[in-house]
Amino acid sequence: MTSPRSSNGWDIFNWLPKKYQSAHNIDLTKLQNHTAEELLEILVSVHPEISHALYNFLRMGDTMLTFTAKKQSGSDDKNGQRSLDAIKNLLDTPLPSPGYQHGRSLDKLDTIQRIMIMVRGACAGEVVLNERFNNIVPVDPAKIWFRREEGTNRLVPWQYIKNPRPRSGEESFGQYKKIDTPTFIYREFDLMVDEPYGRTPIASLNG
Repeated sequence: MTSPRSSNGWDIFNWLPKKYQSAHNIDLTKLQNHTAEELLEILVSVHPEISHALYNFLRMGDTMLTFTAKKQSGSDDKNGQRSLDAIKNLLDTPLPSPGYQHGRSLDKLDTIQRIMIMVRGACAGEVVLNERFNNIVPVDPAKIWFRREEGTNRLVPWQYIKNPRPRSGEESFGQYKKIDTPTFIYREFDLMVDEPYGRTPIASLNG
């Protein structure tokens, strides 16, 4: 299962910070100490033009999600559409819980992934196979690194974990966990030749 980026790995003091507040406390004379991904997150919060551009991008792209089942011939598939609609309803249905649940609808997931495309140049997610098979967890693409598999030269994704605690059956390498599974999906944006990570449209702002 995907580890939350905000988890400290020890299950203590897991209070989540408000990033837009902490960004305003950063010493802007020491930005060279931050990675490119961190700088873009900071700029989204402290630079008015970048913040406004991202806001407009998200609002203009906020169109209704539609799913259409098609036969191989290209015609509409009524039976397939009923199954597809049932899957969508299942994904939008809250998980069983006696208390508060953070929103997890497909519309919210769509917004998160569009933010990732703009800020990270890629989007990623993992299907968590729970008892109802209805949970998709967004994954920060900045924490995904690819390695070439020996023999096949196939690209294999690994996820950076701040405080790893390997589980039985998991393959890890230092602070990286192998996430080579069909339930993990990574989609890059405007990638270069032989470059699997994609390119954010606002990458030049780091200059």
